[in-house]
Amino acid sequence: MHIHHEEHEYNLRYRIITVSSSRTSDTDISGDKMESYIGNNSSRSLVRDDEKEILSEFFLNYGDTDIFIYIGGTGVSRLDRTSLALRKIADKEMPGFGELFRQKSGGVFPYLSDASLFIYREKIIFTLPGSADAQEIAYSIIKEMVPHLYHEITKE
Repeated sequence: MHIHHEEHEYNLRYRIITVSSSRTSDTDISGDKMESYIGNNSSRSLVRDDEKEILSEFFLNYGDTDIFIYIGGTGVSRLDRTSLALRKIADKEMPGFGELFRQKSGGVFPYLSDASLFIYREKIIFTLPGSADAQEIAYSIIKEMVPHLYHEITKE
């Protein structure tokens, strides 16, 4: 995905990681939706709701990815560990993303989501709810934030 920030143009590589113990590549509608928004410069994977798998997927793809989008595992279930796992390695958490996502989603149930934005070195990591409807709202925010975020975390 080519992104412009003032005088800079970035060709960013996205990794969409669905976190689920029940979905398969055939039933991952949320991942399909996010991939359709991002386009060709993305790759995908599916991991179980397991802290080691969540973090392993990040580090295995670290060199080939600029933006990580984790879908699922942000709810209140005892299995929902995505944001908790990523908080352990993050240099920074930017809670404003999650706040804006919940506000734009409307209703009370989005406020049960632990959607967030993390920075680890020069990598951007989003955590999103697994619902298909959440992907359009999240992407509308992500596409606005990413150029500025990437510029800021990679400038000298």
